[in-house]
Amino acid sequence: MAERNEPSEGLPRNSDELMAQGGAEVSDVLTVAASLNAKTIAELLRNRNFVPLWMGQLVSYLGDQFMLIAVLATINDLAGGSSLYIVLLAVSLAAPQLFFGLIGGVLVDKLDRKWTMIATDVVRAAAMFSMLLVGRDPDRLWIFYPAIFAIGTSQMLFYPARASAMPALVSKRNLAGANTLLEAGFVVALIFGSGMAGLLVKNLGEDFAFTFNGFAFLFSALMILIIKVPPRQTHHLKASSTYGQVWRELREGLVYIWQTRSMRYIMGLSVIVAAGLGAVIALVLDYLTLELQVGADGFGVVIGILGVGIVIGGILIQRLSKFLPTNRLVALAIFLQGVAVGTFVVHPPFGVVLFLTALIGFSLIVARAVLSTLTQAIPPEEYRGRVQSAYNLIFTAPLTLAIGVASLLVSLFNREIVMGGFGLGLMLTAYLSARLLRGVDEAIYGS
Repeated sequence: MAERNEPSEGLPRNSDELMAQGGAEVSDVLTVAASLNAKTIAELLRNRNFVPLWMGQLVSYLGDQFMLIAVLATINDLAGGSSLYIVLLAVSLAAPQLFFGLIGGVLVDKLDRKWTMIATDVVRAAAMFSMLLVGRDPDRLWIFYPAIFAIGTSQMLFYPARASAMPALVSKRNLAGANTLLEAGFVVALIFGSGMAGLLVKNLGEDFAFTFNGFAFLFSALMILIIKVPPRQTHHLKASSTYGQVWRELREGLVYIWQTRSMRYIMGLSVIVAAGLGAVIALVLDYLTLELQVGADGFGVVIGILGVGIVIGGILIQRLSKFLPTNRLVALAIFLQGVAVGTFVVHPPFGVVLFLTALIGFSLIVARAVLSTLTQAIPPEEYRGRVQSAYNLIFTAPLTLAIGVASLLVSLFNREIVMGGFGLGLMLTAYLSARLLRGVDEAIYGS
């Protein structure tokens, strides 16, 4: 099957050709990381289409932390922490991604992106408000699961629609900065939202968290309503959605990813990066719990330090880009993650674990920001929704699977062997990243 040689939208030269040439013909081009500077951030904060979207997402991310803590607290209270209810919760969270992840991309490529985001925010708000019906009644715990399933299914449309719209809201040179600000909003919610959620749920009750998150989704919908999302430049997809047509368009999007060398490399690396992150989560938690016997307070410190590492990575990424092209910067970040995991073999004390966690945070922000930017900047507009759905599925499924696999391996084999193996695997991924992403800056910014 021949390689696809279609130029990406807005790219003056063929992205696969430039990546294959390793950028030999283009010098002194802007890199993905170098675009993350004070000027970029200032331009984004003046962008009347991006700022409302960003504010809405920040509040929504914060509400998600409230919701998760409240649901877990309610299940623990009313069901005595029964593992069955926790398993059902995990299934409700994962099932929409597995069943609708790819199909959502097909629909996003057919529907109006702005109204898709608004409608899914309203559906998520309604699902959140439905959780108020549980009312501390153990017999009504079942309400959580269809509500969470509805929220997850809506996300299968919302996030591909948001990612598809991003290149239309901000310039190509500001795309990496926009993604980094969105990631930073998630980190802020993770660091401050989790602690604040526990405190508020304890003092104000679970219903407060459900209500807050419901209004957070409505606030996000309002922010999207006031922005202007330019219509697509391509309209080749028909408005009808028969089963056969949806399947054909889904297959067409997957064929585009497979036949386009640059996208195939990016998706493959995303699988490995996501799996590595999942393994890191499982292995670090296992080490903290069994080796250092760290409790809930210690976990909170570790999560906070992870966020600090992400913030530091966001600050340093632009400076490092002056010395390293994007492929080597991503390779460095993944290599450091491999070093961090491998260091657990020597049984580091808690202080060293915090430093290693910061390295992992640095790796996370670099890999996520760069890879998500590439999946938005390279594909033509008519494939962008399907590419984003595939990327979301490819990142989420291996991450979840790796958590389970790493936990199983630790229970079967010596912890040091498992950690050393995953560390070496990440270092190999770093080498592959340096080779496979060579020339990606020229593919996006070259002229």
